[in-house]
Amino acid sequence: MSRLTPMMRRLGILALVTVAAAAAAPQALAVEFKPAWGYAAIDDNPFNEPSGSALPDGQAFPRGRIKDAGTPDGYAVKLTVSAFTAAGATLASYSVTESKAVYTPIDHRFALDPNQIAYLRYDFCRADGTCLPAYRIRRPAPAPAPSPAPVPAPPPDRDGDGVSPPADCDDTNSTVHPGAREVPGNGIDDDCAGGDTPGRVAAAVSYEWRATRTGARVLRMRVGDAPPGAAVEVRCSGRRCPFKRRTPALKANGSASLTKLFRHSLRAGTTIEVRITAPDSVGKVLRFEIRRKRVPQARRLCLPPGAAKPAKC
Repeated sequence: MSRLTPMMRRLGILALVTVAAAAAAPQALAVEFKPAWGYAAIDDNPFNEPSGSALPDGQAFPRGRIKDAGTPDGYAVKLTVSAFTAAGATLASYSVTESKAVYTPIDHRFALDPNQIAYLRYDFCRADGTCLPAYRIRRPAPAPAPSPAPVPAPPPDRDGDGVSPPADCDDTNSTVHPGAREVPGNGIDDDCAGGDTPGRVAAAVSYEWRATRTGARVLRMRVGDAPPGAAVEVRCSGRRCPFKRRTPALKANGSASLTKLFRHSLRAGTTIEVRITAPDSVGKVLRFEIRRKRVPQARRLCLPPGAAKPAKC
């Protein structure tokens, strides 16, 4: 840029650049250039839309206006806006000239993607080459990303099984944790799956049948080794059943004879079920379907806790 000559100083040409107090106010409005030979005002937020939203790194929107002072010096005024990279390389520039003392807008956008505009330089000059010191506006630094919230430390693994609460439903027992082998009926949620898996009633049922011309006859039927608290129920369905339901009592050793329930032969089409159940356990069911001249075969089924009908085990 050319400097003011002693002759110009003697002529009393004064250049005054006033900047609205950016440090004192949240957002400055404009930067003004007021030499004796012209006037220019620029928006000091060229990296934002007029609405305030930030422009992409490769864009800028310089805004403002210029006007010749109208003095009889015969020289027009010109404002040149240039875009630069962070390394100082010129990306693009444009100029606006005014010579009739009429306000002329500055509203040319820079769209230089994928290049990044680091700052803009404004050069306000008279047509004879007299210029004010260049004025620069840098792109604001991006706001720092918010710090991530600290991750809370996991609860201690007191039993040393490699799993901490709440996944470990019993942190005082190293054999209880997700993935452990579930032992049915032991009253412990070994695998932390939401409760103990019911165990199966392990009682034994011994029996002996004889086929008859019209069906079959029970020669011997007995329950043994039923667990404490178990119950036995014998059901009969069919046209000539001697009973519908019987609940023989179990002895202290978990045994009960069922032979006396069947004093006569059972006709074909009759179905006998022997159910042995215990609290919180999967009941054991033996089902016998009576057919002519055939020895009945037991079909083994399971009765889940709370279920009304037996199903496949």
